[in-house]
Amino acid sequence: RKKKIEYEPHADLATCLERYTSGDPTILRGKLRVMPARNGAAFVTCDRGSFSRDVVIKDEKCRNRALDGDYVYVELMPLDGVGGGDDDDTSGYENGGDNVRKEITIDEFMENLKLDDGSNRPSAAAESTNKKTNDIDDEIGMNVDFEEEEYLIEDDVAIEGKTEPHGKNSDEVEEEVEMWHDDDAQMSLWDPVVNLRKKPKRSSKSQDNDSVVQRSGKVIFIIPPKSNVGKLPSELNPSSEDYRKEFSTRTIVGTLTKLPDGKRYLLVPNNKSLPRFMCPQGTNEENSENGSGEDGNGSAKTLYRAIYTYGSWHATNKWPPCKNLTPLCGSCNVEDETKALLVEFDVDHGDFPPKVLKDVEQSVKSGRFYEKSGSSSEEDMGWKPTEEMLRGRRDYRNHRVFTIDPTTARDLDDALHITPLPDGRVEIGVHIADVSHFIQPDTAVDEEALRRATTVYLVDRVIPMLPRPLCEIACSLNENVERLAFSVVWRMNMDGTLSKKGEKEKCKKDEIWYGRTVIKSCSRLDYATAQNIIDGKVATGEKVVDETLWPKSRQPTGGHTFDEVAADVRLMHKVAMARRKLRFENGALALNGIKLAFQLEEDGETPKLCAPYPIRDSNRLIEEFMLLANYLVAQRLITHAHGRALLRNHSPPIELGLQNVVEVSKASFNFDIDITSSQSLQESLNRLCRECDDELIVQSVTESLMTPFRPAEYIAAGELDEAEWRHFALNIPYYTHFTSPIRRYPDVIVHRLLQATLDDNVDEFPQNSSEIHAVASHCNGKKMAAKKAQERSDRVFLSLYLKSNPISSALGVCLGVGEKTFTVFVPSLGMSTRVFLEEHEDVFDVNAFEDSNGKRKIVIRPKTNVVPGMQSDDGVEGSSSSSSWKSLDIGVFTKLEVSCFCKAQPPIDVKVMVVGPWKE
Repeated sequence: RKKKIEYEPHADLATCLERYTSGDPTILRGKLRVMPARNGAAFVTCDRGSFSRDVVIKDEKCRNRALDGDYVYVELMPLDGVGGGDDDDTSGYENGGDNVRKEITIDEFMENLKLDDGSNRPSAAAESTNKKTNDIDDEIGMNVDFEEEEYLIEDDVAIEGKTEPHGKNSDEVEEEVEMWHDDDAQMSLWDPVVNLRKKPKRSSKSQDNDSVVQRSGKVIFIIPPKSNVGKLPSELNPSSEDYRKEFSTRTIVGTLTKLPDGKRYLLVPNNKSLPRFMCPQGTNEENSENGSGEDGNGSAKTLYRAIYTYGSWHATNKWPPCKNLTPLCGSCNVEDETKALLVEFDVDHGDFPPKVLKDVEQSVKSGRFYEKSGSSSEEDMGWKPTEEMLRGRRDYRNHRVFTIDPTTARDLDDALHITPLPDGRVEIGVHIADVSHFIQPDTAVDEEALRRATTVYLVDRVIPMLPRPLCEIACSLNENVERLAFSVVWRMNMDGTLSKKGEKEKCKKDEIWYGRTVIKSCSRLDYATAQNIIDGKVATGEKVVDETLWPKSRQPTGGHTFDEVAADVRLMHKVAMARRKLRFENGALALNGIKLAFQLEEDGETPKLCAPYPIRDSNRLIEEFMLLANYLVAQRLITHAHGRALLRNHSPPIELGLQNVVEVSKASFNFDIDITSSQSLQESLNRLCRECDDELIVQSVTESLMTPFRPAEYIAAGELDEAEWRHFALNIPYYTHFTSPIRRYPDVIVHRLLQATLDDNVDEFPQNSSEIHAVASHCNGKKMAAKKAQERSDRVFLSLYLKSNPISSALGVCLGVGEKTFTVFVPSLGMSTRVFLEEHEDVFDVNAFEDSNGKRKIVIRPKTNVVPGMQSDDGVEGSSSSSSWKSLDIGVFTKLEVSCFCKAQPPIDVKVMVVGPWKE
C-alpha cells in the first residue's frame, strides 16, 4: 500500500545557492533552532545578517525533516493573507489582511524556550580551571556584562515592523544615522578609533501589534554538516555531488519506548528539541532494564546511542530513522550520566592522538627540563624559553607581574601589571600566554585544537582543548618561571577612562602597545587572597603576614614584597571599580543570576554541599582589564586586518520577549521597565533594586529578562555589516576574545591575526574572511555544545544531591504558563524547570484556561488533604499532610511552595512538585 506523503521534496543545493547569492529576497540561510515541545515552533536567523528579524518555522511540516541545529535554506511564506490554507494556523506569529495578530504572551514565550540555555551555572569544581569571571562570555545568564558567553538564549520572536530584504526595516530607512563617535561618554570611556554606525534604538513603547508582521517560512534544503571542521556546510561547491557521498551523521542519545503495535520501538532523545527516531527492525528492550525504573529507588532504564544519517529521512516517513542502536550506559550515577552527556553533546573527545602529542613534543622539547619535586625522588617537568625564543620580545621579567585565578586553577593564561605614571595616570599591562608560538597552523595539534574548539568544564572533570604539556606547563603563566606572552599595554586615567584629558591627538601612538613579550610572574594569587588584600585584612604594614589570609604558596617571589604586590592589587582595584561604575552608567548591562557550586565527597562523585558561588570584587577586577584588553585587540584587528578580523558580536535581545516582561511587570507590581537600550534596561533594574523591598521580585524579573537574550557569537568582520559587530550587553561597537587561548580556539586565531598586523603581512594570512567566518561558526557550535554539557553536568550533580537531600518545602515562582505545563523558578537552587499538570492530577483538580485578556491561567484545588511532595512525620510522602488552602490561581510571578527531589528515571533530572501557595 502506498505511503502517504508527509513532507515536501527538498530543492537542490545549486538552485538554493543561486537564489541566495543573487539576492533573492524570498530565501535565507541559517541555523535552525527548535522549541523543546511536541511539534514546537522553530526559528532561523540569516547567517549573513541579510534579514533584521528571525523567521519563524511554525511546525514540523514546515521544518521539512530538519533537526535542531541544522543549517538550512528557508523560503519565506507570502505576506498577504498569511498564505492561506495551512498558514492560517500562524496566527500566533503573523497577521495578514484583516486577520488580527494574536500576541505571543510571556506565558507562551517563557514556557517554550529552552530553559537550560538561559544561564551558565559553573560549579565549584569547575571553577578550578573554568577560568575567571572574565568570561563575560562564558556566561551571560548570570552576568551579562561578563559578555557571553554563556548565558544567553537563542529563540527570537521579536517583531518590529515589516522586514524588507537585506536588513532594511520599513520604519528605519529614513532614520538619521547615529555614530559611535557622537556619544561623548563612550568616547571618554572606550576612546574608539573606528567611527561606526550604531543600530537604531528600539522604542520603549510596545508596537501596534495589529500592524506588526513577523515573517514565516519553510525549509527547502538541509545542508549536511561536513566532517571537515571549520568549513561551513554552506560553502559546498554547488557543482559537486560529493556532499551526497559524505553521509554526514549525528549521534542521538536517549531512551526506548514501544509503539502501540508492540512490534517497533522509538528512540526518545534526551534533547527535547529533537523528534523521536524510528529504531531498526528487530530492536528489543529485553536487556535494557536494570530494574523497572519506576520505583524511584535508583533502578533505571538503559540509555542508548544511535546514529542518524542525513538524507535517510524520506518524505514518506513520519519519524526519522536511526541505525547502529546500542546500549550506551545506565543512568542515575555520575559515570554513566557523564558518559551520556559527553556523547550527546559531541564533546567526548577522548585521549589526544599520538600525532598530536608528537607535535607538542616537538614544540616544547627545546625548553624542557626536569627537576626533583621537594624530598621526593620523582622529577617534575619544567619549561624555560631559549635565547632564540626571546629574540625580538619585549622583556617584562623584572616588572611586578602576577596572576589572579580560581584557587584550584592549573592553566593560568593571563597575568597583569600596573605602574603609576608621573602624569597621574597608570600603565596597565595584560599578558596572555603565547599559545600561538607553540601551535603552528595546519599541524596535527592545531587541527585537534580546532576540532575541540574549547575546553569543557564539568563539575568533576575537565576535557582540555590542548594537551597537558602545553596547557599546564609550557603555556601556563606559573609563578617564578619565565614564560612567553602576547601582551597589550596601555595607559589610562585613574577614573577608569581611556581618553587623555585635554590632549585629543598628542602622543596617541604611544597610548597602546601590542607585542610578544617574556614575563616572570612574581605571585600566583587566587580570588580569595586578592579579596583579603582589597579588604585590608592582610598586608597592611604588619611584619608577619597571616598565612591563613595570604597562603605561603601564593606569596611574592623574585625579591618583590608583600606591600608592593598588595599596593598594586589595591591600585588595580581602585581603577577597575571606577571604570566598572562608568561602564554601567553608560550602557553596560549585567543580569546577575544565581550560580551553584558543589563540594564533592572524597570519592569525587558524591555531592555533599550545594551553595551559591560568590562573585567578589577581585573577580570584577580581572574582568574589567580583560574586557578592555579584548576590546583594544578588536580595535587593532579592525583597523589593520579589516574583513579578516575575528570578532565576537552580541545581538540585541528578542524584543517581543522583553516587551512581555515589561507588560507582566507593570500588571503584576506596577513597575515600568524601559527596554529602549541596554543602558535604560540596566537603569530600570537598578531602580527596581532601590524601590523594591522584595528581593524575590528582583530575582524573578532578572530571571525573566535573561530568557530573551541571545548568545554572543564569533564572526568575521567582513561577513557582516559594521552595525552588526556591536556587543549589546557591553554596549561597545566591537569586541573579540584574546585573553584565553589555552581554552578557546578563536583566541588562537586572534593571536595569529594580531601578529600579522604587527608584521604588516595580513594579505598573506592563510585564511580569508569567509574561511575565518567558517571557523567562527564551528567554534560557535562547539562552544554552545560545551555550555550545554556543563549545564547538564551541573543538573546531574544537583539531581544526585537532591537524591540524598530532598527538599520538602522551597519557594518557587511561576515564570510562564503553558497549556499543560508551567515553568517554576526556584531561587534557592538557581534553576528554572517545568512542572507538568498531569503529574498532579491524583492530588489536585486542575483547570487550565485563558482569561478574558487572553492570558493563560491555571487553577488547582486539592482533592484531599494529601499534598504531593510533602512528607508526614513518618517520612512517607503525602501520607497525612493536610492542606489549609482551598484554591490556588497560578499565573506569572505567582509564589508557590514546591518540593524538589531527584527524578530517578533516565535521564536523571530535578523534579519539582507543587505543594501549595507560598506562606510568607
